[in-house]
Amino acid sequence: MNMQGRNEQYYEAYLNHKQISRRGLLRILFHSVDKGQKEYNSRLADRPPFAAEEHLFLVACTGCGDCIQACPHNLIQIQRQKAVLELDYMSCSLCGKCAESCSTNALNIAFKRDTELRPSFSSECLVKQGQFCTMCQDKCPQQAISENLVVNDELCNGCGECKISCFLSAIQLV
Repeated sequence: MNMQGRNEQYYEAYLNHKQISRRGLLRILFHSVDKGQKEYNSRLADRPPFAAEEHLFLVACTGCGDCIQACPHNLIQIQRQKAVLELDYMSCSLCGKCAESCSTNALNIAFKRDTELRPSFSSECLVKQGQFCTMCQDKCPQQAISENLVVNDELCNGCGECKISCFLSAIQLV
């Protein structure tokens, strides 16, 4: 929504014509601002833990590969000259070695100890099929997955242990 050149008279006329409350207008305006901010900060790829916000990460990361050398589990790759986290065969211990090795501060211990990835459960999941399985819940070091597969975003740190533990490969990290 283009806000340039619009004044109080414009919005008053809009409210009278559209029969929308001032509260509704503010909700629309703030929703569009929140959506724009979310798109601005959304990840273009899976990043290692301790990564700066995406717009800062893209500027700071030079693709030097120091984080690759530092990762004890070889979970980081360089794609399009930026660090990318690959949790296909092992979970991330969030040890911080990648952040300690980063000379550009694209990864820094001061940033969130979180990959920002969250589990998504496919229809292949036994629990979704009405069968008993607690493998991902039991393996989650943060105890962030409930019995009905609701993920507590405050507890989850995106380590990927749930994905790795699922013998049906019914969990993807998004």
